[in-house]
Amino acid sequence: MAKITFLPAGKSIKARPGQSITSVAKAARVVIPQRCGGHASCLMCRVVVESGQLSEPSTLEKRKMPEADLGKGIRLACQAKVMGTDCSVRIPESKWKSVVQAALERQRLEEEEW
Repeated sequence: MAKITFLPAGKSIKARPGQSITSVAKAARVVIPQRCGGHASCLMCRVVVESGQLSEPSTLEKRKMPEADLGKGIRLACQAKVMGTDCSVRIPESKWKSVVQAALERQRLEEEEW
C-alpha cells in the first residue's frame, strides 16, 4: 500500500498499486474534474506529480499529452496508476474558479465602498 497525498487539499489516503489516481481521489473525496469517464479524451484531469512516482505514461496518454508536459510531471489522473511508493499529487486550480473568485472579490470591494 502506498500513501497518496492530494494537494492543495492536503488529504492523504492509502492506495493499492495499479489503482488510477482518479479512483484514489474519489475514495478520498477529492474532486478531479473530468468529463470523459477515464478515457483520456477530455484532458481535464491533469495533475502534477510533486513527489514520488506513478506508473509510466500509457500509450494513450503519450499520444494525447505533449511530451513537454509529461517531462514536467504533468499526468492525466485517469491514466496514471499508483506504484508501491508514497506520492504527492497537485490538482491545479480551475481557471474558471479563479475567474469567479476574482469577480466575487471585486463585487465585495465595491459593496464595501457603498
